[in-house]
Amino acid sequence: MLKYSTYNSIYNNEDIKVSAPGNPTAYSYVTKIKDGILHSLAALSSLFRQVSLMKLVLVLMLVISGFTVVGNVFAGSVSSLKPDKRIVVERGDTLWSIALSNKPEDMKTAVYIEGIMKTNHLENSGIKAGDILTLPLY
Repeated sequence: MLKYSTYNSIYNNEDIKVSAPGNPTAYSYVTKIKDGILHSLAALSSLFRQVSLMKLVLVLMLVISGFTVVGNVFAGSVSSLKPDKRIVVERGDTLWSIALSNKPEDMKTAVYIEGIMKTNHLENSGIKAGDILTLPLY
């Protein structure tokens, strides 16, 4: 006699339970979901009966305005706190001369020149008369 038949898996020696329309476990699962939905709807219905509509609208407006204020506080950028200084390059100006006249006293000139180059996206120190440079403020 054969050890395995078409009704029994050769990989699993346990009985396989098939979910059929008459299966009581599927029916109880659907019944639990239906009861949960009905319970939630009943709770919402009692909430609307106990709390007037105006109170609910007021609470929702307070919550929305609170989120709006918090969002505006954290959405501000830090770079907008310090205004940049702009200059027009004149004939004979170099990055060194511009840095010497505009850098803070305790800062090295080479460091300030690097800041000017990064701020203005310059690849080299070649500037010409008429260029507008944004100077970083430290």
